Amino acid sequence: MDTTLRRFRVPLHAISYVRMVVEAYEGLAVVVSPRAGSGLIEWWVAPGREEEADALARALEKEVGLVPVDGDGPF
Repeated sequence: MDTTLRRFRVPLHAISYVRMVVEAYEGLAVVVSPRAGSGLIEWWVAPGREEEADALARALEKEVGLVPVDGDGPF
């Protein structure tokens, strides 16, 4: 399965909350923390669910300060 990679930076205290919210959207994305303690997270977004993931990222940007890294994400 080909996934779309989205990278974000988020406050450390919000990582588990973001993971819980994203994973509540069944089949939307897998959340990975490649570097513990850095605040960097990756979303591996399922094919065809990119728009939904981007909408959720916009909401989490306002709610917890999630920001795209390296220009990922069209939002």
